[in-house]
Amino acid sequence: MGLQANEYSYPWLAEGEVPPLPLDRDRIHIISQGVADPVFDYDIVPLTYTESRWMAYVIRADHSAMQGITPEPIVIQDDVIEFWYVIHRNTMLGPYMEFGVTFSATVDTGDGAIYKAGYYPYMYLSNDSPIFAGKEPFGFPKKAAYIAAFEHGTNNNYFNMLMERRGYILHTANGRYSDKPLSTRPTFYGKTDWGRMNYRITTRPDVTTSIHEVTYLPSELPPGFGTGHRFQLNPESIRTATGDDIRSWYMSGTPYDYMGGQIPATEVVGLISFTFNLIIPPAQTLWTKTVTRTEDDFGPLLYSTPFKYTMRHRFMVPQYSQG
Repeated sequence: MGLQANEYSYPWLAEGEVPPLPLDRDRIHIISQGVADPVFDYDIVPLTYTESRWMAYVIRADHSAMQGITPEPIVIQDDVIEFWYVIHRNTMLGPYMEFGVTFSATVDTGDGAIYKAGYYPYMYLSNDSPIFAGKEPFGFPKKAAYIAAFEHGTNNNYFNMLMERRGYILHTANGRYSDKPLSTRPTFYGKTDWGRMNYRITTRPDVTTSIHEVTYLPSELPPGFGTGHRFQLNPESIRTATGDDIRSWYMSGTPYDYMGGQIPATEVVGLISFTFNLIIPPAQTLWTKTVTRTEDDFGPLLYSTPFKYTMRHRFMVPQYSQG
């Protein structure tokens, strides 16, 4: 007769020391991609997030540098950047940490329509399932990293954040909330006609063809997903810190990730934190371009000289350079 695991034979199950299996959890805590998924399949749209904590630094950078890392046809509108960390507590992909950068941008589709949105040039996440879920269907530029973000002390008045990837610290900062107003905010803040956009590249296995797309998520929920807006902020949860309240700021470029060298902060304006709920439905495609490679292209593409000290990097998105 076999043994059956229960709270009597294994008391730590009842005590909560070991979490229950995914299918035994409450719906708000279930990890739909964590049961058995040797091959990832995207079957969880719309994605839902509840009680996530957003901590967004507002910084300024050189406008030309921002545009230099942004592919056509996306046009950057100003030099204000949302430089954010998120603690995702309850999601359909499990709990995880996230970091990202958002530019205010527009796309002219050539048919008289101009789409306004926050564009994401960089994203880093702590778990693999949300990396796949965002990168493959939508084009979110997600990579894996170690991310930590905390609010602590009396009334959670203090904050500190850190992100590390491949042995290098990309960013860290800390400070104290004063709840004073910031001198500026990203253009898209509070604007219901500004959505979010990404640049997605899908390449055939033989590398002969790549499809480039700009994907778009509107602010409002699409038909069939209810009414209202995808992003619901809790006004009572808002905390702010000015640039003077941020006591340390470190941002770096590395041999693998040169974010700190491409968009260094010219000014740290402050920090805005809040709690929110979010729904991510299927995305629209605003623009597409097909890149085809001939046999003459394969020599420099497949057999280029590797970097001397690290793996070869050949980026398909134009990178910023002086001159």
